[in-house]
Amino acid sequence: MRSLFFLLVLVGAIQPANSQVKLQSQDRALLFAVNDYQYMVNLNNPAQNARDIAAELEKRYGFQVEVVINPTIDEIDDKIDAYQKRFSNGTYPADGQLFLYFSGHGVQEDVNGYFMASDSDPARPQRTAMEYDYYRSQIDQINCQHILVAIDACHSATFDPSYGFRNDNRRFQRKGEEAYDRILANHKSYRARCFWTSDGQGEETPDRSTFAYQLLEGLRSHIVTNGYLRSSELFSVYLEKANPLPGGGDFGSDEPAACFLFFQDPSDVIDPEEQRFWELAKQKNIQEAYAFYLQLYPDGQYKDQATKSMQELLDSAYTTNPIEKQDELPEMIFVKGDTFNMGSQDGEMDEVPIHAVALSDFYIGRFEVTVEEFSIFIQATGYTTDAEKGGGSNIYEDGRYTQKEGTNWRFDATGKQRPSTLYNHPVMHVSWNDAIAYCNWLSKQQGYQPVYTISKNEVTANWNANGYRLPTEAEWEFAARSRGKMYKYAWGNGQPHANIADETGKGTYIDWVIWEGYIDGYVHTAPVGRFEQGDLGLSDMTGNVWEWCWDWYDKNYYHYSPAENPKGANTGSYRILRGGSWNWEPAYLRCANRNYKNPYNMDSFIGFRLSRTAQ
Repeated sequence: MRSLFFLLVLVGAIQPANSQVKLQSQDRALLFAVNDYQYMVNLNNPAQNARDIAAELEKRYGFQVEVVINPTIDEIDDKIDAYQKRFSNGTYPADGQLFLYFSGHGVQEDVNGYFMASDSDPARPQRTAMEYDYYRSQIDQINCQHILVAIDACHSATFDPSYGFRNDNRRFQRKGEEAYDRILANHKSYRARCFWTSDGQGEETPDRSTFAYQLLEGLRSHIVTNGYLRSSELFSVYLEKANPLPGGGDFGSDEPAACFLFFQDPSDVIDPEEQRFWELAKQKNIQEAYAFYLQLYPDGQYKDQATKSMQELLDSAYTTNPIEKQDELPEMIFVKGDTFNMGSQDGEMDEVPIHAVALSDFYIGRFEVTVEEFSIFIQATGYTTDAEKGGGSNIYEDGRYTQKEGTNWRFDATGKQRPSTLYNHPVMHVSWNDAIAYCNWLSKQQGYQPVYTISKNEVTANWNANGYRLPTEAEWEFAARSRGKMYKYAWGNGQPHANIADETGKGTYIDWVIWEGYIDGYVHTAPVGRFEQGDLGLSDMTGNVWEWCWDWYDKNYYHYSPAENPKGANTGSYRILRGGSWNWEPAYLRCANRNYKNPYNMDSFIGFRLSRTAQ
């Protein structure tokens, strides 16, 4: 198994306590990463992780960086020895910070842990590898005021000096970092020796490290407003989202009230209010929003991007209807199959365990199916939807969902019939059965083999057919996360870009739980494609309407799901919905969140998009 030994030792001078920014050139970073091994399985990610982390430290936090790829144990020793001498002879300032990073395999024997260099032999780690107990002492003796050790590794908890002598899972607790007005003074006055580990109890860490991912997420995206980012804040806000759950503490000559800080380049500090207005402008993506940003910040950080976006909107009219003719093909995105980790520990119990899933290639619709597209199906077939058979669909009215007689696919979220000018919105008030019927009809229209066989109340699927179908739950999550990346939402991990419960909707529905501070411009649905998300060019995977998937729902399915192309439980009472909608609160918008409804259910927040098997 892959392991990362992530050792953070930051060194540099600071200004007096009343200053919020220190000199950049004093901070240094030394990073080691091992991908290629003589005696162990090679790894894929440590070298790139090290380069990415080094780039963020250099660009955003002003470090002078050095990266060493595939070092031998002697090369690691020589390099550390050279840095020790530079601190001792004054080449590097003793009252500052140094960043030292190790990434590669790690092993454990009894309670002893080792970082493996490129030539380390797992059969003889005592003689060929870096023993944590020894190097912890060596690091403590470096003539440097501030040292942070962060280990992302299999069995990395063995770096903890109390490992083997405790039963608790020690978590990160820094002393004296609560009072902001004392942080800089404490930083200058007290000696820090602290560490992070990618696991809390000697567990294995995957090659694709969520610890490194969350560290990069924090370094890249955290908005620094006072000139520095506290190590405890970086840990609690970002690293604690990693899996396995990290641990940490202090060691050696650490002093009470000590703190470790990441000082940001002053030129890279953005006014949080400006950042907020820029995010709002991007989310609305209309000329008026960009013009308002430029009015507030004529010389702002994003003035060039705002001007360019305004010009692009002027130069090209927005395409409101992805299908204008009956014989046009729906726009599909090819998704190259791969293996990804499905599920999440951030949500409900039906989202665990996180499990590896391998998917074959497939296509998925760029847009949700529109009212216009569905109307062509109705006109061609005379099909009667479940809402039309059963007395209407559910709408959101007076703070609750109620069934409204006569409401069907032609109607909006409030139960009013849509004018044809709004047929570019996603179709809703459609059941899972209606979506299946549409897929089969469109397959025949385009000369493909229909996927579904419908016999009374039973639907079976021919997975070898090349026609249109609903995505499986696994395909949907894989695509929403841009081919399985560690994205929490379809737009990524930052601020929203979606039609969701927001400040716009709060003006109409005061009881809503919303994403505060975000304005998407739509109380109910938006035209499809208004909110492109992720890296594949897909739109509205998060928000607008929930989307039907093929799978039967089972809350325990992830415990027995097959490893390749899972298609849900064999039977059940409910079908899966994914993606959230215009009226759902943030907790339900995550890519991994699972919703479900009876296949005959219709609502003002449910629609669907198409998929096809790639052949």
